[in-house]
Amino acid sequence: MNFKEDKFKLVTKIKTFILESEKILENIPRYDFYNRDKFRDDITEVLHLVYLANTITNIEDKKKYQQDIFSRLSMIDFYLERAYVYKYISEKQLYNYSKKLEEIIKMTKGWMNSNE
Repeated sequence: MNFKEDKFKLVTKIKTFILESEKILENIPRYDFYNRDKFRDDITEVLHLVYLANTITNIEDKKKYQQDIFSRLSMIDFYLERAYVYKYISEKQLYNYSKKLEEIIKMTKGWMNSNE
């Protein structure tokens, strides 16, 4: 398996997570639109940043994008936790989404470490 295939897997996992997270976003009430929209913005921005970082040849710039990706993934983890605390999702949903997000985070860390 080459490095390009690894990145493709990361993009595929992120796309799947985005599509599945729409179910969570439907459960968030209108009065909490700010957090719902931040969740949506951050997860779609992660996909955008992965594509962007994948096209950059300058290692330092790539690392900055990857750090941004990692920080946004951490925020998404917080949004999931918040959705559970406010009872927008069940504990089972939190577990399932967190498990998928953890896999994306691990793949991102591996990608980041491959630059060193």
